[in-house]
Amino acid sequence: MSYDKSYLAKFKGKKVTFREVSSFPDLKIQYVDSFPDLEIKPASNNAFSQEIIKVQTVTSFPDVKLKKVSAFGDLEVYFE
Repeated sequence: MSYDKSYLAKFKGKKVTFREVSSFPDLKIQYVDSFPDLEIKPASNNAFSQEIIKVQTVTSFPDVKLKKVSAFGDLEVYFE
């Protein structure tokens, strides 16, 4: 399955778990301060998480650009 920003957008209003990996990620993410594809709110636990997605943080050529916010994010993310 190909993961991209449209796949991640399916989880708007829900909670997912990001598992940080160093190789073979499902999704390459980049954290930005402006013009994000989605805004995420970090979660304190993984209860009610819809899916686990393996991610790798990159500085260039990401699949999706994310911005961390403290409230009113597009989705909640628990980081393993």
